[in-house]
Amino acid sequence: MSVIPMHPEATADPQTVRWVIPAGTLPVVGKVAEAPDELGAMLHSEDVASIEVEAQAVVIRLADGRSWSGTGARVRDALSAALQHPRRWRPAHVVTDDDVLRAALQDVLDGSVGDYIRSHGGEVTIAFAHDRRAEVRMEGTCSHCPAAGFTLHSRLESELRARFPDLVELRATEAGKAARRQWLTLRRHSA
Repeated sequence: MSVIPMHPEATADPQTVRWVIPAGTLPVVGKVAEAPDELGAMLHSEDVASIEVEAQAVVIRLADGRSWSGTGARVRDALSAALQHPRRWRPAHVVTDDDVLRAALQDVLDGSVGDYIRSHGGEVTIAFAHDRRAEVRMEGTCSHCPAAGFTLHSRLESELRARFPDLVELRATEAGKAARRQWLTLRRHSA
C-alpha cells in the first residue's frame, strides 16, 4: 500500500493538532470511537483524549499531561498506519451520507472558498444537505452579485465535488427570497 500524504496544522489548543489528509480518505466524519491498530490503542490509553474526522483532516487531541514533543512522533506514525485501513475506523455515532455531505460542504465554506466569498462582503450558509443534494443560502453582497453563479459553480461546486464525488445537485437561494432559486447544473463525471 502507498503512504497517504498528511501534514500537521497547529490549532488554538496546544493539545490538539489537525492532520490534513486528502478528501475522501476516510468514510467517517465526526468523533471516532475506534481507530485501527496502535492509534486505537492510544485512544483507549492515557495518550490520546479524542480523535475527530473532518472531510479533509483528522483532529487529534492529546490527553492532559501529554505533549506533542514527547508523543507526537508516535501519534504521527500510528495515524499513518491507521489511514491504510479506512474501513476499520468506527465513528462514535452513526454516520450517514447526509452527514458526510454536510461535513464536506461546511469544510468548503470554512476554507478558501468561504474566505473568498467573505472577502467580497458575502456569506453562504448551508440550507440543507440530503440525499446527495445540497442547497446553500446566499446573503450579503452574494444575494445581488451578478457573478454569484460563477463563483458558486466554479469554486464551490468543484471543491465540494472533490470532497463528495457523489453530489447530484447543488442549489443556491438568496436570503429572504426562497422563491427565487438559482439552479446550478452539475456536470456529470464518467466513472
